[in-house]
Amino acid sequence: MRIFATLILGAAALCQEAVYPTRSVSVFHDSDFLANQEQVVRVVWSQDVTVPGDWLQLRFRDASLPNGSRLKIYGSSRPEWVQWHDARSLADYQQFSCQFLGPTLRVELHAGPATVGNRVCIHEVHVHDVGGVVETDTICGPTDDRVLGSDVRQCRLNAGCTAWMFSPIAIGTAGHCMSAGTAGKILHFNVPLSSSTGGATPAHPNDQYAVDTFLQFLNAGVGQDWATMLAVRNSNTGLYPGQAQGSWYTIVGAPPVAAGQQIRITGYGSGNGVSGSPTWNLVQKTHLGNRQATTTADALRYDTDTTGGNSGSPVVLENTGEVIGVHTHGGCTATAGGNSGTDAARADFVAGRAAALAQHALGSITSFGAACGGTSNPALLVTGTPEIARLLTVRAIGLTPLVTIGWFVVGLSATTWNGAPLPADLGPIGIQGCQLRASIDYSEAVVSAGGVVSRSYTMPNDPGLVGQHIYFQCFSASSAATNTLGIVGANAVDVLLGN
Repeated sequence: MRIFATLILGAAALCQEAVYPTRSVSVFHDSDFLANQEQVVRVVWSQDVTVPGDWLQLRFRDASLPNGSRLKIYGSSRPEWVQWHDARSLADYQQFSCQFLGPTLRVELHAGPATVGNRVCIHEVHVHDVGGVVETDTICGPTDDRVLGSDVRQCRLNAGCTAWMFSPIAIGTAGHCMSAGTAGKILHFNVPLSSSTGGATPAHPNDQYAVDTFLQFLNAGVGQDWATMLAVRNSNTGLYPGQAQGSWYTIVGAPPVAAGQQIRITGYGSGNGVSGSPTWNLVQKTHLGNRQATTTADALRYDTDTTGGNSGSPVVLENTGEVIGVHTHGGCTATAGGNSGTDAARADFVAGRAAALAQHALGSITSFGAACGGTSNPALLVTGTPEIARLLTVRAIGLTPLVTIGWFVVGLSATTWNGAPLPADLGPIGIQGCQLRASIDYSEAVVSAGGVVSRSYTMPNDPGLVGQHIYFQCFSASSAATNTLGIVGANAVDVLLGN
């Protein structure tokens, strides 16, 4: 369900989105369909796209990227900061690149070995002139007391709002920050300092995440302003932001107002904080203030310093470290007033968070059990994305360098097989020192060369498999074996399928 409402601006309560000029510029660069007849990846097309502006973001009208083909995107001002897109990540990013410093971006089409039908068409550039930010200053008291923050759970949404994680994937922010939808929205984690003139700097492409199509929000004024959405995997690292950052917030409803309660607001507001340096503009800053009482339904109020760009910041109760709401509006002056947010206990906000959490189950790849059977044993590695409809590559390394015969075992259980418990001792059949750790629901003979063997498996696109564990193990003949049959075994790997 999407919730729409009208933005309400009161004289004493201003939305705190950093407002700067944005525009869309039409371009047309089409590679046409290209083939790569070579057996190695080859650059078959490249194009510079130049548009005056502080930040540039490309939008692709069409792209055909067969397996092994990718786009490489980078800016001339910082060519070492590269984004890679394959077909899946480009779809995840809703056909957008991440955001780069302008004025020139280069796009290269890297065609996979022996591929045909490679194509990319660029038709639009989104320009963000972030040097033109108009600050909505709602400092509580005569001075801006904010200091630099270092909370890895937070990010800057484009360059105008703050957002934050409440799961490895789920994101919270203010509703008025998301009224235009999710297409082209980028979450910037680990934001660098701004330029010497205060111009905001995009995060490294490894720290930029697009926003999924899922969105629920309300934008109806103080106490009625919230949004929940989802991040997608980073196109370079394949990680969700919570996996890369390592933690996220816990959310609870706000307790009753009591003496001594302090509220921390951390976010990407404009202004220079205590430093006076323009390099602090639109980077993470934090301040602690006192909670205030309010008669506005579902609202929170506090005298914590904020400015334009703080919209969407988590409202954190300092003594618990828990999020009790989302910051949305400013109202402080040098002598009075208070800044405001929406209580996390508001029923539709609770439902919106639950809906976000229900969208995705996070998969995982976990090694377990020891390699066995010889003086030198192989290792089993699984790479790829542990989700339905995604490709997993299972690779055994450290096998006897000569051509050898081995077996991949694939099972759906690590506790039982044919009514017997797992792990099972393989000593009675001559593989002393080894255990079978996966049920043998499928097995495949493999031939290694150079001590390495691999297989790729595409997981079925079946929602009923979400939450299913798939276990892999490998055995191989080996001159290093110390048991009767001359067999060594690798560790096992547990793949939990997500979506």
